[in-house]
Amino acid sequence: MTTVPVLNVQGLEVFFGHGEERVQALHDVSFTIERGEIVGLVGESGSGKTVTSLALMGLLDPRSSRIEGQAELDGTRLWDDANRRRPQAEVPMAMVFQEPMTALDPVFSVGYQLIETLRLRQGLSTARARAAALDLLDAVGISDPRARLRAYPHELSGGMRQRVMIAIALACAPQLLIADEPTTAVDVTIQAQLLELIKGIAADRGMSVLFVTHDLGVVAETCDRMITMYAGRIVERGPVGEVLAAPAHPYTSGLLAALPSPQHRDRRLATIPGRVPPPGERITGCVFAPRCQHRADICAEPVELGPFSAAREVRCVRAHEIHTTGADT
Repeated sequence: MTTVPVLNVQGLEVFFGHGEERVQALHDVSFTIERGEIVGLVGESGSGKTVTSLALMGLLDPRSSRIEGQAELDGTRLWDDANRRRPQAEVPMAMVFQEPMTALDPVFSVGYQLIETLRLRQGLSTARARAAALDLLDAVGISDPRARLRAYPHELSGGMRQRVMIAIALACAPQLLIADEPTTAVDVTIQAQLLELIKGIAADRGMSVLFVTHDLGVVAETCDRMITMYAGRIVERGPVGEVLAAPAHPYTSGLLAALPSPQHRDRRLATIPGRVPPPGERITGCVFAPRCQHRADICAEPVELGPFSAAREVRCVRAHEIHTTGADT
């Protein structure tokens, strides 16, 4: 018997602007996330990672954007054919943002923000919500949770603020947690702690996670599968171990080559020449061809995402004939 994925995204496309000024930011983005699975969504700034997550959360302004395609969370559609998003209270999904100081309200205490979330999303009384808030702060590793309930965001460290954001997300009882670069604003030690926290909570609760990041090291430590995005398109996806050991797409290989390595401290870090094309730029062939060292005449033709192996897909017509560098090379 086949299982229904927690998240099923098919043909997701996002447009910004109106009329002749309308630009397309996402192109035919399709993927699934299984129950309890952690999937990494990777790519440079401008690749479409955050737009994908904001579209799924219903956080794009409908006055200036349009979503096409379908997305279902545990069988429930996230928006209808008229582009109307379902109220967030109906959807068991939550998001942890990159910078907690902009996501948390500075004029309300941690306790107020957490308790109100529990009241609105779970229908708890104030007394029960307060007890649940203490349990959540304890679950995310915050010491002396009673004192922290009275604190304001500016009184907490960056790591503690991010833990509060995770607690607020968990207050929504999500089946899917979207984590958008949640460790970027903290140091390496706190980053490791937060990654272990998210992995542990996902395992304990059977919660799925979409982990949005540019850091392939984080993906290697945290995720089961990974999706590489470039210029608003998926260019590769598959199990983390397989992709990182032998990436099929030159862009994934380029991202890996740019990672610092303790074995090669004397080498200059590799870079990918050029830039990510901005949304709306007309591209007729492979979107990565202008920056690719393996480009050939055939790359001027449009290319679709297709099978590379039993568990992997890639958007590259030369994937089976070129040699790319993996993490173990």
